[in-house]
Amino acid sequence: MKTMNNIISILIASRQEEDQKRIMAALSEQTEFFITSVEKDETGVIIRTERLKPDVLILDLQLSGTTGIELVNMIIRRSPSTAIIVFCVNKDDKENMIYASLMLKAGISGLLFKDEDMDKLAHIVKIVNLNGCYINKTINNNVYNEFSYKNQFPGQLLSEQLLPEQLQVKKFAEQARSIFSPLELGIITQMAKGFSDVQIAEYLNYNEGTIKNCLTVIKRKTKLKNRIQIVVLALVSGLVQLDDFSFDVCEPES
Repeated sequence: MKTMNNIISILIASRQEEDQKRIMAALSEQTEFFITSVEKDETGVIIRTERLKPDVLILDLQLSGTTGIELVNMIIRRSPSTAIIVFCVNKDDKENMIYASLMLKAGISGLLFKDEDMDKLAHIVKIVNLNGCYINKTINNNVYNEFSYKNQFPGQLLSEQLLPEQLQVKKFAEQARSIFSPLELGIITQMAKGFSDVQIAEYLNYNEGTIKNCLTVIKRKTKLKNRIQIVVLALVSGLVQLDDFSFDVCEPES
């Protein structure tokens, strides 16, 4: 639930005091941000998120007692309207790619590594609050490349984890013209540019309610949970070309 007067409510979850200070310092100069709570363990973040329903949760997954995916799933079940930015340690490219893919499947809206420029954070919060997304450009490219062909990893294939079982990625672009209406295809393309629902409506000359309804239909047809998964599917299938856009930060144009 969005707060009144364009205030964005934010819950911070990190057990590391230094990380808490870094996050709060990065957000401190934004008058439209309101920090609802700072939690240090998974129990606290689950309870507070369910109770407070913040617009954005900045989640450090170095919390004890559960895996990151389980924690994200529990939070989304309790507060589906909360956009989650995962704040995590940067590891090697392959491990980051696997981790990001699993997190995307779980339904996060953004992923920020702890060694990235913290000046980005306030901007990322605004992006995800407008139903946009943020993925590190290197990770985005790696996810794209990995889904272009099948490589085995421990457990299921990543393509089976992130994308719907009913769709064959290689055939998706060919099927898209029959699966989606021209309006739905236009919405997917604009989502890939990072446009919000309001901006897509203005660009395509439809009202916002129609865009939201179409997005619901797109999710049902693809059996995906959120915008970022839809964009990944469109990229992997070739429906939208990665080279056409800059994906360092997927954001609505001002």
